[in-house]
Amino acid sequence: MNAPTISPDETPLHSRVEYRHIAASETCSGEGIALSGAGIRFRGDGPLPVGEAAEVRIGAVKGLAPPLLAYIEVSHCERETTGGWRIAGVINGIRSE
Repeated sequence: MNAPTISPDETPLHSRVEYRHIAASETCSGEGIALSGAGIRFRGDGPLPVGEAAEVRIGAVKGLAPPLLAYIEVSHCERETTGGWRIAGVINGIRSE
């Protein structure tokens, strides 16, 4: 897979994330790729269903933001050749942790 392309309105996100389908209690972990006012992209160790709601805890981003909790609608989930998942979502709500 190619490295993700970061568009001008996105901030590279080098932070740990934990995420879960909104109806699940188990969480998966991953690493952020990019964050914008409208969306998030990250890699993780488990899939999320496209079109479904999910909760993503984003670790503090040094010099940018404190830990955040984002509520997203999953817009993309693709298996990577390395065994993980590349996930993207539209942010519907966000709050500081």
